[in-house]
Amino acid sequence: MVKQLSVLFFAVAAACGLQAQERAGAGRVEGEAAVGATFGYSSLKGYANAAAGPCLAVECRYNFRRRPFDAGLRIEASLYSRQPRSSCLSDHFPVAAVMAVGGYNLPVARAVTLYAGVGVGYAGIMGTAAEAEADDARFNGQVRFAAMPRIGCECWNRLRVTLGYVCTERANRHLSLTVGVAIGGRR
Repeated sequence: MVKQLSVLFFAVAAACGLQAQERAGAGRVEGEAAVGATFGYSSLKGYANAAAGPCLAVECRYNFRRRPFDAGLRIEASLYSRQPRSSCLSDHFPVAAVMAVGGYNLPVARAVTLYAGVGVGYAGIMGTAAEAEADDARFNGQVRFAAMPRIGCECWNRLRVTLGYVCTERANRHLSLTVGVAIGGRR
């Protein structure tokens, strides 16, 4: 009986402590699942234009206590296509990226926060054989350093719209626009 009461006491004390931290604006961990569109870099020799494709991303962030910064990890998968000048068919270009991300949050209204940040990590480029003929596409099928400046807007502490530009070698740079839902985090 004493063990059960002491466990109950510590559980209630921990819940009260978490609630007090929440009210004080303490940092919290949150996750985000996002979907959107990816737009490839089209002005390469040998390619006429690029078509948008799907983008999926998951992100886990830590919101710092009493500071407008957050930091986390983002995993993103993108697929866009380009049309070679010599063909009517499009070539697909899948890219997967894992990045450490950070951002500065600027509240502009009660339920709206703007944010700007950067991601740094690696991108796995899994292009097609046709891509190897394009200029600056020497890294087909390999993992390369990537950076992603990004901006966005968060509404009601849940809905996030992010615009990010993934910078890798010239042949695989792309812009992604995602809409995500944050789970957990600060209120």
